[in-house]
Amino acid sequence: MQASTAFAPTSGPAGPLELAARLIPNPSVLSDRGLAALVETAYRASLKREEGRYPSFQLFSPLAGGAEPVLDLRFSPPQPCQLATLHRLSPGIPPGPYAFVVKEGPEGLRLEGVSKVEYSGFAALRGRIDYHGGTQFPGLSLSVSAPGRLRASLVCPDQPALYLELREGRLSVCHDNAFSPIFLPLCRQAAQGLTHGVEDSGALASLVKATLARVFALAVAAGHGGMFVFLPPGRAEAAAARTLLSPGVGVAWPNLGRVAQNLAGAGGGQAVHLEQWDTATRVAAQASCVDGAVILDAALSVQAFRVELLARDEDALPLCLSLSPQSTELVPTASLDIAGFGTRHRSAARYVARASGAVAVVVSQDGEMREFVRLPDGRVGVCGPLAPMSVSAPAA
Repeated sequence: MQASTAFAPTSGPAGPLELAARLIPNPSVLSDRGLAALVETAYRASLKREEGRYPSFQLFSPLAGGAEPVLDLRFSPPQPCQLATLHRLSPGIPPGPYAFVVKEGPEGLRLEGVSKVEYSGFAALRGRIDYHGGTQFPGLSLSVSAPGRLRASLVCPDQPALYLELREGRLSVCHDNAFSPIFLPLCRQAAQGLTHGVEDSGALASLVKATLARVFALAVAAGHGGMFVFLPPGRAEAAAARTLLSPGVGVAWPNLGRVAQNLAGAGGGQAVHLEQWDTATRVAAQASCVDGAVILDAALSVQAFRVELLARDEDALPLCLSLSPQSTELVPTASLDIAGFGTRHRSAARYVARASGAVAVVVSQDGEMREFVRLPDGRVGVCGPLAPMSVSAPAA
């Protein structure tokens, strides 16, 4: 599901009370007071360091009167949802898509157990293999990933999903990178190239999107920061774009497009192709942790990594515009001063300004992503910051 805007910060400082207020009216099984207590407890837990590390966990509460996820681990009796309990139990719980299931009773909040609340992966449908990503169980999810950093998602069947993030005292509305107006055309372009322009009625388009989204999600999860550059589809345009890149470390495999294509046409050998897909996406994502950029062609074949973009700091910065993540088209919303960003962002802007048709994706160490593309008028469109949400989360 898609959120409405992209990390649009609220005005003024914010904390757990402001996050809880944005989630009210609250359709979950929790009362509004219980919801506020849950957010406060999660926030306090995120700040408590034990044995040299901070906790990381997810909490989930189903919708009132709605279906409930099956408990993969059922506590007997239920445990109190308290700071000490979360610290004691969270190291033994698998990471997302698994979560503590929280309910409320006369004695307060309680942890019923652990359940898988986000479903993604592959399934065979009518003889074809297809990817299903980003199906979060309807309800309220609250993720703790770092000190003072909480991400809330509220998924109801009859309304758009709401994604909120509290980080460094700021409350923002989040947007999934897999729905951006740069990412989606990039995936369509790759699928068309793999089928040589023939309309694909099978699962290839879905698998191309899932493949690239997973690479980004894994790169963000690595926490190092990095950059991906996608060359334009035309032979002459791609050759011109390559002249603006250093040689780097050449690569003949993985070919992410071919991996997706193999998986889309898999028959009895699905297990082999699934393993190939898993390995290829992990390798491509990890390559972004090396200084420099990962270069892919228009069919998503990795060409090189540790590549330097030959755009010097003394070169004039191009005019940049923020792009709306709400639109499927490249819709500018405001001017963007890219000079205030880091070296990767400035290099990406300079590069796409000179390499027509190329796309650059910058992953920051804090988990944010920005996508760069040259607009028809020569200015550079920047979409972000974005974050991998449920549809692009790596399958467990």
